[in-house]
Amino acid sequence: MRSPRSALLLAAVATVVLAGTAGAASKHTASTTTTASTTAPAPAVTRVTPTTFGVGVQATLDSKTLLGWMPRTGAPIDYAYRYLGGGINTGVGKNWTDWATSATYPINYAQQANLKGYTPVFTYYNLLSTLGRCPSTCNEAQSDLTNLNDPAVMKLYFADFAKLMQRLGSGTYDGVAGYGKDAIVHVEPDLSGYAETAVLTPTSCFTFCSGIGNDPSLLRAAVATSGFPQAAKSANTYRGFNQVLLKLRDQYAPKVRLALHVSNWATGNDINSATSTLVDPVSLGTLAGTFAGASGASWTDGTASTYDLLFNDVSNKDAAYYTYILHKPRYWDQDNVVFPNFHRWEAYVKAVTTAAQRQAIVWQVPIGNQLYKSMNNTAGHWQDNRVEYFFNHVAELRAAGLVGMLFGSTLTDGTDYWDAAADGVTNPEPVCSSDGWSSGKVVCSSLDTPAADDDGGYLRVSIQNYYKAPLAL
Repeated sequence: MRSPRSALLLAAVATVVLAGTAGAASKHTASTTTTASTTAPAPAVTRVTPTTFGVGVQATLDSKTLLGWMPRTGAPIDYAYRYLGGGINTGVGKNWTDWATSATYPINYAQQANLKGYTPVFTYYNLLSTLGRCPSTCNEAQSDLTNLNDPAVMKLYFADFAKLMQRLGSGTYDGVAGYGKDAIVHVEPDLSGYAETAVLTPTSCFTFCSGIGNDPSLLRAAVATSGFPQAAKSANTYRGFNQVLLKLRDQYAPKVRLALHVSNWATGNDINSATSTLVDPVSLGTLAGTFAGASGASWTDGTASTYDLLFNDVSNKDAAYYTYILHKPRYWDQDNVVFPNFHRWEAYVKAVTTAAQRQAIVWQVPIGNQLYKSMNNTAGHWQDNRVEYFFNHVAELRAAGLVGMLFGSTLTDGTDYWDAAADGVTNPEPVCSSDGWSSGKVVCSSLDTPAADDDGGYLRVSIQNYYKAPLAL
């Protein structure tokens, strides 16, 4: 049942104009061409659209992951992703533009990924770390929204994003020839969640809202007032912010697929952790999907195209780390009886993708498992149950509107899919628990570890088995 408050907020949303984007042929992809527009047609573009459910991992440009573990699996993995960020004004050497001569790191990464058969995916995460007017006591939400409303910060930010699009596009800028092929740029995880929470909850707005309702135009942003040339005609709102990013993609890198993030907590009810039986995932997903659509996933005024994909994340740390170190239960119930569980999350994602009219990729999925002896809930070997569930229920993910899953972690000593802990093959005593099973089923990490990978090799084996018969979309 939809709550009265949710129904009221949905009714307040501005009209969303739906427009499509399309794709070009590559591995596991098909080719179509469309024009995303309403009144003033933008040039037709050809972008990739997947034809099979894809799998990817977080990988750096080195011999350990992108050039090592991934090709050694022998599997035709679809995606290799990594963060791009560092803060635009945080000092020489920190931002992605300084990671290689002439800001060529994205080109180098994309070229190497492409040579190995992987689509390069970049998570562009730069607003939070850029220095602005928010004091050190600000939380992440306040810092993001304060930077979003700082003209000086936003002028730098738009220029930085434009540089990325130039490097990934086919043109030559600053004497550097761009990549010019298919790539995905995932825009600012968490920001859209903070934006939606702000316009739904006055106490989360930090004075930056012009009203309350599920409308991205109600959140102020320094867009035209930034003084950045391509932003001059865009509204000073969160919707206008997204419009500028889309314009820059259209101008410099039309083959790049842009992805808008939709968080599980964006509406104020966290699907990741809420235990209440009163949480309605369909109502909340519709709310979040409508906000995403109006932000640019499906809305356009005709001056820019739209986002091609949505990204969603289920957790940034393994469930056992949350449970036993942070004392915050984060296991999802594999029996799908008590909450949180997988079916409720899938219902939320399905409502999001339906409302936004965009497919999604679940990103940064924790890597731990509950099977191999190496998974003994110590540093680098924390358990989780999402990898097991996802590989055993790929058809469920597809039914929710998902077209891929990417595995990774932000935890320094989190479980990894390669030997990041440099401790070789480990086979300690099994750990037994009923974590993630409301039925009380006891599972033990009792299988001998077949590889030095920190997860014991489960992700490696699962990927190899999956690609023997990848699921068609």
